[in-house]
Amino acid sequence: MKYIVWDFNGTIIDDASLCLSIENYMLKERNMKTDYSLAWYKDNFCFPVYDYYLKLGYTFTDETYDEMADEFNLLYNQRFHECKLHEGFIETIQKAIDKGYKNIILSASHKENLIRQVDSLGITQYFEELIGIDDYLAGSKTYHAKKWFAQNAIDPRDCILIGDSTHDADTAKALGIEKCFLVSFGHQSHKVLKDYGDLVVDSFEEIEL
Repeated sequence: MKYIVWDFNGTIIDDASLCLSIENYMLKERNMKTDYSLAWYKDNFCFPVYDYYLKLGYTFTDETYDEMADEFNLLYNQRFHECKLHEGFIETIQKAIDKGYKNIILSASHKENLIRQVDSLGITQYFEELIGIDDYLAGSKTYHAKKWFAQNAIDPRDCILIGDSTHDADTAKALGIEKCFLVSFGHQSHKVLKDYGDLVVDSFEEIEL
């Protein structure tokens, strides 16, 4: 059986602009430099995400990283309804299904949030499984994916991973997935992704299944 492992944020849904809007709002609240552009965001967003927030000017002396992240997540969940599917996603996943692929989502989001968000977008029926984090303190998405692969006897050599970040490329390698497409319309720019040396595409139509 062939599988496509999909990242969610930035890959399936177009949420980079929303994330930047929330970040600029939070910076303004703190009287910090604000009005960062989407181009700047996509050239500078990085992993670990903590390092990205240092680029924005956070020092985490008056508040902790976790406190800041909690505020961001609250605002994100309140505004999630603003997010749309990326153009071409439905056509691509339907093509994958027609070619015999099973599809799963692998996300660092809390699983309950992931289930609710996928349902709100009307795309639940396309996926065999939604792999999220069951507990905010319980392992990475790689950990949960490895566990699910083992439980379902999935051979990673039969999988393709589609993501939008260098972290997704690292995840593919950690899982033993040899073919990883990185889309440049998510949270990191084509330049950042290309410098990382993986398969970078500018549209879903460029993905070879």
